[in-house]
Amino acid sequence: MSFADKAAENKRVAKKCMEMKAYNAGVTRAYYSAFLLIKGYLIDNNFDYEGFLKKTGSDDKAFSHGTIRAAVTTCLMDNGKKPTDVYKLIVLSSMYYKRRKADYEEKTLLDFDLESSLKDLGIVSSIVA
Repeated sequence: MSFADKAAENKRVAKKCMEMKAYNAGVTRAYYSAFLLIKGYLIDNNFDYEGFLKKTGSDDKAFSHGTIRAAVTTCLMDNGKKPTDVYKLIVLSSMYYKRRKADYEEKTLLDFDLESSLKDLGIVSSIVA
């Protein structure tokens, strides 16, 4: 199964979570859908992740949550994307923050949290498509 297919599956689950009012799970699935879209984009574009990590001095592993936004920003710019489009990836930080809250805190996220994550997923998708 390709990363694009996995991303689509996670998006479908996130949308179903909205119907079920399972907002925490939906926020998590929306984030992972975005993450998988980005991972697929990097792989499809033969991005040298190891070289990127060495250049940045990071000791993270490839495709870590902590480095993937910077990696995809670099890859997008190297492939001629406009800075105004690349800047829109700032939504990934919000998606990650909500995902961490959903997974690791004893808080309940609400419908608007999932709605905004799904909207942000659409932005990510349009940039890496």
